[in-house]
Amino acid sequence: MRYGPRLFGNQLGQAFGVAEAPTLVLKSGTATLAAITYVKSPTGQPDPTKPQASEKGFTIPVHLVQPDSLNWGSWVDGRYTHTPGWRRGSIGIFDLESRPQVLRDTPFEVIHFNIPRATLNAFTEEADLPTVGLLRCPESHLDLVFYHLAEMIRPHVCQKLELPGLFLDEYLQMLCGHVVLKYSALPLSRQPSRGGLAPWQKRRTLEFLEQNLSGDLRLTRLAAECGISASYFCRCFRITFGTSLHKFVMNKRVERAQHLLLRSGLSVAEIAIEAGFSDQAAFSRTFAANRGTPPARWRKEYSVRGPGLECLGRITSPTFQ
Repeated sequence: MRYGPRLFGNQLGQAFGVAEAPTLVLKSGTATLAAITYVKSPTGQPDPTKPQASEKGFTIPVHLVQPDSLNWGSWVDGRYTHTPGWRRGSIGIFDLESRPQVLRDTPFEVIHFNIPRATLNAFTEEADLPTVGLLRCPESHLDLVFYHLAEMIRPHVCQKLELPGLFLDEYLQMLCGHVVLKYSALPLSRQPSRGGLAPWQKRRTLEFLEQNLSGDLRLTRLAAECGISASYFCRCFRITFGTSLHKFVMNKRVERAQHLLLRSGLSVAEIAIEAGFSDQAAFSRTFAANRGTPPARWRKEYSVRGPGLECLGRITSPTFQ
């Protein structure tokens, strides 16, 4: 059985008369877990989209700008609904088994999240939640969480920038968690939080991160080291450390890079790989965002002070505490 969405990328763009639609595909091995597609139409189109092949999944458009939606409408299972109330941050959730069609006769700019049922089912099974049946969401519903998720990922989709696997793991967890907890038609048992990581889990997490900081860290492996599910590990990690796993790891990689910039003769490109970044460009962007200046300039500014301790006072050791 095919695991993954079909309606994404240029196929989705062409449904709206757009020739090219950049897409980020989230995968696990050969399985496609979700697809995120950017679609911008400068004119809209006068005719409804054509019905697409039925598939077990959902497409969720998130509007990035305020459209003129006076004449907009949709067909779900052949039934027409007039939907003129779209605005920036509005979403709709369309079950692709209902072969939806839409009329978008004016310009629009959206991020489409296409999520297979199998991905949502894997999330609910791991989190010990009921399997998703219907997702209930009126068209043009304002959802600022989805809007911020879309804006967070848009530059990476449009510029086709490589993203760390750990970030994508956490992003998919946030995406699935928001869909299931807010829009699932089934009643969910709201369990009280059981707190953060146990002391031994915290120690094992820090040990594993220190040993594998320069490698391709994945959420599922870290969760397995602690004997818990990925979704529960994310929640416990944030409670224990006060930040997301991705931000924590990025900060530790920057700290290791600072140490290497001052204490080694490696080039910036070599330090990028040694500290766990995919390439020099990704390293430079992250370093500048965290320390306020690119790594080469930072190295020059601190190196001219000599080996005195005063210039090392602001640098945290890359060894985990």
